[in-house]
Amino acid sequence: MHNSWLVKHNKLARNTFTQLKKKTGNFVDSIALPTNPLEWIEKARPVVEGKKRTFHNAPFWRDIYLDNHHSKIIVGGRQIYKSTYISDILACETTSTPGIQAGYVTFNQYNLSGFSKQKLQIGTFSQNPILAKFPRNKLGNMGEISLKNGSAIYCMTDNNQYIHVEGKSLSHCILDEAQYQDIAHLEKVRQTMMATKGRLTILGLGGEIGSPYEKVWEASDQREWVYEDPDWRDLLLFDSDGLIDDEYLEDVLKGRWVPQKPENTMYHGYHLPQIIFARNPLTIDDAINKYHTSPVYSIEYQKKNNSKSFFTSHALGEFYKSERRPITPQMVLSCMNPYRYLGLIKPSEIAMWKDVMGKFITVSMGVDFGSGNQSNTVISILIHWKKSDRVQLAYIDKRPSENQMDQAEHINELFRVSGCDIGVGDLGYGAIQVKTIQDGGANRISGKKFPGVGSENFYGCRSISNESKPMQIHHDKVDEHGEETGRILIDKTSQIQKFIDLIETSRLHPNGDHSRSKLLIPFSADREYETDWLISEFCSVTRKDIKKDIDPRLDAKKEFNHPKDSMMSIIYGLVGLEQDTGLYWVSG
Repeated sequence: MHNSWLVKHNKLARNTFTQLKKKTGNFVDSIALPTNPLEWIEKARPVVEGKKRTFHNAPFWRDIYLDNHHSKIIVGGRQIYKSTYISDILACETTSTPGIQAGYVTFNQYNLSGFSKQKLQIGTFSQNPILAKFPRNKLGNMGEISLKNGSAIYCMTDNNQYIHVEGKSLSHCILDEAQYQDIAHLEKVRQTMMATKGRLTILGLGGEIGSPYEKVWEASDQREWVYEDPDWRDLLLFDSDGLIDDEYLEDVLKGRWVPQKPENTMYHGYHLPQIIFARNPLTIDDAINKYHTSPVYSIEYQKKNNSKSFFTSHALGEFYKSERRPITPQMVLSCMNPYRYLGLIKPSEIAMWKDVMGKFITVSMGVDFGSGNQSNTVISILIHWKKSDRVQLAYIDKRPSENQMDQAEHINELFRVSGCDIGVGDLGYGAIQVKTIQDGGANRISGKKFPGVGSENFYGCRSISNESKPMQIHHDKVDEHGEETGRILIDKTSQIQKFIDLIETSRLHPNGDHSRSKLLIPFSADREYETDWLISEFCSVTRKDIKKDIDPRLDAKKEFNHPKDSMMSIIYGLVGLEQDTGLYWVSG
């Protein structure tokens, strides 16, 4: 099956064809393999692990093999023929097309060694007579398989944000066990294929809701396999050895892939749960009496005897809410979807609401000062509607790097124009700015002076680790040691947890008896871009104390990674509301 991708690469291959012939004689001509993966299998790899290849009991794989879309993601359970597919595609493309590079990436050295040696070198090249002629050197190099036609397969890990992938010029990069990889840095992988315009295929189990891995799946068209006959399991035939795997399955297992989100065109997504495989018994009784195998291999047994997250990810190939990742997209959307009629509002409009509502609302500003190239200064303005006890995100601005004094003057003016009652700013990277906002200063260019908003209205804030005293307020004072500016100390872990609790908290709607989220995030149908980026920012927070390698017997102290600047700016705004009104974010 040829497409534009293959045509381009065949042109590149022809440019090196003459040089290859000089080095390898007539090898390239003598072994011509088809580029169509199914035709390639028939000619080059008709047997795997001693068994003749068929698609009788897994017809859904045919379409995946023939899909040459530039980006694919395949999410499924364990033992779904994933490794066979990967080794097929890597070998097919490199043996049928001279002079290209393909890459395999996994999450650790142990998995890399197992796949490279057992699945690829032994199971694919050594055990098939035609393919055994291709390796240029004796097999054994775990990281690279060089072929006589000038192509190569590189096997790598995702360590240090895919540093091993950088520098390659890959025509196809396959990420395996992607649920454990650093998918947040996926664009670094794409950069290796800018010249070749190569393909990317991502494979893995189900993973954590809210993770960068799930975000990729959400960007796909999410295809589900639908059998023509919903009662197909009743038509399966069995004998004393179990399921009869024969040609009759071609009719019994007819079906098609149906995209659940056809509007998503970036990735073709395929979902392969264990339950769509005819070889897997659904019930314990079927495992014993039909398949003649141990009940532990039934879907029913797995569901009863494994944790919910393990069963969801390893058997169903679906995403689950993880304790390690406490905020999910669904949680954030519950604060957004009811407010599709609202957008963010201008500072002058916030001041207007303050003039109209007076003491019935409190307006609070939160500022997180970014540092370095990867951080932004984010300014948030919140409105606490006291009667309904709801908190509205009224304004948020993610600002690029800028001069500290320009930044301080802008925030000072924004505070006054918006009619803010109180503000809180991060002292960690904003000590100079906070002082200028409080006391005032002069424009850096014109020299024109501007007044401060006062240290009683705008507080500096530092993060500490003290769960027994999650918030401490130190007021201005002058003693024998000199003047000390007022500041707030917060336990970061406690404040993050309170923010998580706030997202999950509901309040009765003022105009009815139904509940809606206490945190109101405008999500205008016409201006989604104003706030949709907050979903991934909020969901990026993780618990550092919950990791796969931590001894489950240890009672680790709860600790979060540092949230994105946007989330911290809102947290500082909420801290401000506590100072002005005594508001406790969750219970009111």
